[in-house]
Parts: sequence; C-alpha cells; structure tokens
Amino acid sequence: MTMEVSMPGWQGSTRRQTLPPDWEQRRQRQLELDGHRCRAMLYDDTRCPEPATDVDHKTNRWAHEPGVDLQSLCEWHHDKKSGREGQMARRKQLAKASAKFRRTEAHPGL
Repeated sequence: MTMEVSMPGWQGSTRRQTLPPDWEQRRQRQLELDGHRCRAMLYDDTRCPEPATDVDHKTNRWAHEPGVDLQSLCEWHHDKKSGREGQMARRKQLAKASAKFRRTEAHPGL
C-alpha cells in the first residue's frame, strides 16, 4: 500500500506531476539513507538534530536519484530552502520584465 503524502504548499501546483511514478519509494529510500534525520548543516558546522519529514532535490528538480540528487530535511529547513529558491526565481522574472522598459538610447538632453 502506498501512502499519499499531503504537501501543504502544493495546492494548485503541478509539481507532483513532474515526479516519477515511484516517487514514494525513492522518498522512503532517501529518508532511510539519511537515518530519518535532517541533513541541513547548522552555523556551528553540526548537523540539524531534527527528524526529517521532507525529501528535497539538492539542485536539479528533474533528477530523482536517492543518495545523489536528493536530501532529507526537516520541515523548517525545507521551507527555508524552498523560499530562497522561490525568491531567486521571482527576482530573475522581475529583472527580465524590467529589462524590457530600460532605455537603450541616450537621453535627448545629454
């Protein structure tokens, strides 16, 4: 029996559709590899002591290999990482949009 994991921030998201069909098995394998403990490093270079509740893609959201592309994180660290990534994506979109309105010629009074 496969347990469906509810992701609170995923309402309206199509993210689940990009995951492989065996995602739950990969997710469980990653949690086991990390001993069900958060992999985030704290400022004093120690590992977060919290239990891992989430499995995160380290850098490439299209790569799903346990032990290579994935890491176990506690909810707090996963939220912080996802928030940073979302903010960077929004900044890139805003920079791209505002570039359309930049002057390319010199001011006529100069």
